[in-house]
Order: sequence, then structure tokens, then C-alpha cells
Amino acid sequence: MKNDPASEPAAGGMTSPGDFSSEQGDPVEQQPQGSQTPSTSDEGTTIPIHDNQAKTAKKSLRTLVIDVGGAGIKAEVLNEKGKSLTPRARVSTPQPATPAAVVAEIQTLAKKQGKFDRVSVGFPGVVKNGLVLTAPNLGERWKNFNLGKILRQKLRQPVRISNDADVQGFGVITGRGVEMVITLGTGVGSALFVNGVLVPNLELGHHPFLKGKTYEEKLSNAALEKAGKKKWNKRLMKAVQQLQLIFNYDRLYLGGGNSKHVLFKLPPNARKISNEAGLWGGIALWRD
Repeated sequence: MKNDPASEPAAGGMTSPGDFSSEQGDPVEQQPQGSQTPSTSDEGTTIPIHDNQAKTAKKSLRTLVIDVGGAGIKAEVLNEKGKSLTPRARVSTPQPATPAAVVAEIQTLAKKQGKFDRVSVGFPGVVKNGLVLTAPNLGERWKNFNLGKILRQKLRQPVRISNDADVQGFGVITGRGVEMVITLGTGVGSALFVNGVLVPNLELGHHPFLKGKTYEEKLSNAALEKAGKKKWNKRLMKAVQQLQLIFNYDRLYLGGGNSKHVLFKLPPNARKISNEAGLWGGIALWRD
């Protein structure tokens, strides 16, 4: 995982992420909620604003949010309330997903999104100050790759990057109590928040889980395809129960593309979330 971002208040009229239901339908799209603001390093240059322009400039800030995944890369421009200003775009993640190939796809997406003032990126790996330390599902070439610096140069705007599960979490958390996010996709992502503050570098997917295998080995997309939905759901149910005992979370959010395959009834303090939270949470990276 991870850098430290924070959460943006919800747009009016949206359902609060804190409203849990035992009904397990398709994920419900929600706008980001408020939480405490941890510090985040800025991979870019802050542009000075005169006092008499500050109010107008603040309202007009446009954030290009990028969600990099093992299967796809999504992009959208949001205002500071998390409202979409451009159509959401998606391309398949290049294979192999080398740094050069992924950066090229991000540049292409950015050009099609029009004007933006800053960039937020959710990335599937451990990121510190814009530097990728590991990215198991993208390949070894990402180790020690300075993604923040490269994107700042290519996109010519300030850039902030955090682990994709962290960003998704900031899109849905309430900022109260212990909240955990598990993303189910190509791999297994995780994020933990205490009163809205991120607990960095959890990387739960690589922790031991079942029969000597990790959470990722048992719950990844490859594991789902190999074991089938019934067996995969049985494993996931066990993981939810186990994580409750370990972390005593107040709320658990299940996201990622494979959350749609969850067939069992979740406990009252857990629910599925929209995969688009990975974009909404990008606003939070700029809350200082």
C-alpha cells in the first residue's frame, strides 16, 4: 500500500456510506464522504494563487482521477465535490503492463479528458511519495519506478498517487471507528482506516490465510476461475469472519470487479461498494 490521502464530503442527495443493509444486490454508486485528513506528499509544484483569486480558483479546480488496475485503467475529471465533469473512460491494461506501456495509456486517456488542474492516481501496489516499491500484479519492472515524477513530466500538472484500495476506501468511508476495505479483482487489495486516518502498508493480500496460502492466492481472479464461484464464495465467507476477529472492524467494504460474484449474505456491518469509488476517492488525495 501506500500513501496518505483523505476524504471529500459527499455531494448532496447521495446515500451515506454508513447506511448498511443486509440486502446484497449490485453495488450502489455513492459519492465520497468526509473524514479526517492525513498528510500526503505532493508529486508536483503548487501554483501560487493571489488572495483575491483564491475563492474563485478553489471552486474551479478540476481533478483528473486515474484508477490503474490489473485488467483496466479508468479515467475521469471531477470537481472538488466529486461530481463528474467528463464521461468516464476505460481502456484495457496493456499486456505486458510495463511502466512505459501503462504511462502511454494514461497519457492517451488524459488527452481525451480535456482540461484539468491536478492528477490523482490509484495504483495497485506499494507507493511512497510517488515511487512504486512493488506492484506484484503488474510485474517486476515497476520496482523503484518513480511514477509520480514521470506523470508530472508527461501531464504537466501536480500528481499525487496512492494504493488503489486506499483511494477506493477514501471514496466510501464514514470517518468513524475502524473501517476496512477489501478489493477483489486481479489480486486482493486492502485498506484500513481508524477514524478516517489511513493505516499505511497493510498489504493484507500477501498475508497467510488458508492452508499455507495467502488471501490473494485463494481469492484472486485466477483463484476464482480455478475454484469456481461456489468454492470461492466459501473461502471469502471464511475470510470475512476471520478479518472481523482480527481487526474488530466497525464496517467492512467489499469492492473491486469481482465483488459482483459475492453470493452469500454479508453480516450487517459489511456491504459491497461500487468499483467507481476508486475514482471518487481521488479527490481526497488533495485534502491537506
